[in-house]
Amino acid sequence: MRAYVIDHNQLRLADLAEPGEPGPGEALVGVRSVSLNYRDLMVARGRYGKPFEGRFVAGSDMAGDVLKTGPGVSAIRPGDRVVNAPFLRWPAGRLTPDGMKTLVGAGGMDGVLCEQVLYPADALVSMPSHFSYHEGATLPIAGLTAWASVVSQGRLQAGEWVLLHGTGGVSVFAAQLSELTGAQALLTTSSEEKGRRMKEEFGVLETFDYRDEGWPDQVRSFTGGAGVDLVVDVAGGQTFAKSLKACALHARISLVGILDGFETRLNPFDIIGRQIQVRGIYTSTTEDLRDLARACEASGLRPCIDRVFPFDEVPAAYDYLESQRHIGKIVCEISECSR
Repeated sequence: MRAYVIDHNQLRLADLAEPGEPGPGEALVGVRSVSLNYRDLMVARGRYGKPFEGRFVAGSDMAGDVLKTGPGVSAIRPGDRVVNAPFLRWPAGRLTPDGMKTLVGAGGMDGVLCEQVLYPADALVSMPSHFSYHEGATLPIAGLTAWASVVSQGRLQAGEWVLLHGTGGVSVFAAQLSELTGAQALLTTSSEEKGRRMKEEFGVLETFDYRDEGWPDQVRSFTGGAGVDLVVDVAGGQTFAKSLKACALHARISLVGILDGFETRLNPFDIIGRQIQVRGIYTSTTEDLRDLARACEASGLRPCIDRVFPFDEVPAAYDYLESQRHIGKIVCEISECSR
């Protein structure tokens, strides 16, 4: 089968053997669509943790069809349309050291950017019935991370203020989920056009230019001087220090990413004085993914897809992701999708 692999920290196309028959508790899935995340880009560029000197299949988010199931599998059947949880073994509860090693598409753990995958059946989740395969592929990392950041761990309530950064997949999902909860979303971006779209299409009330050093004060002023109740911080770096200054008393920060770098200088009293809770979000559980899929089903929420690339243009999709010109998700079509 065809697959894109990370080979000594380089993305390349490869011909691999098909996975074979599913064993006990496993399912064989024909992959239809794979969405890309910033983490996938970092892995492909050798910037995600310690570089892995070997070869493994790239990608972490897929949607496809169950082709076969192994002994002991009853929750899913051949023909079911499914998406994958990003960890092979994080069904619910707290992440364990052993579970942490099973994040697919990084550190030598084979991912899903290929035509077929064997996957633990209990780490597969049925797609919302109104989703296309392309839409389904956006749930495992971006959708699930936003769900944890806003809902299951962020505990956002109706009427609260939430601050988002940028217009990538997590931030757009977070805006959609914030609107569902009845919260009030604000966003930082350097693009007037992206800001306009976020206000018109995704319920964001106001945007702020993060190039302006005074944006935290502007956010506080917009909220009547109180500050925001929740920040979904996909940037890290020095943006994280500024996010703290935009927070209200007893605010929460869901710290998701490092788009602004790995290092920051901050005033610890910004956390202590406002009693701020900071929570690292490393995606979430299969249980949370099922809850997200049910919420999409019930609400009719549809993911935002910026662009779909054919299989032969996957490297161009990675380059487009790196350009940061997108709003929402970038998807790669692995095999032809009828819906």
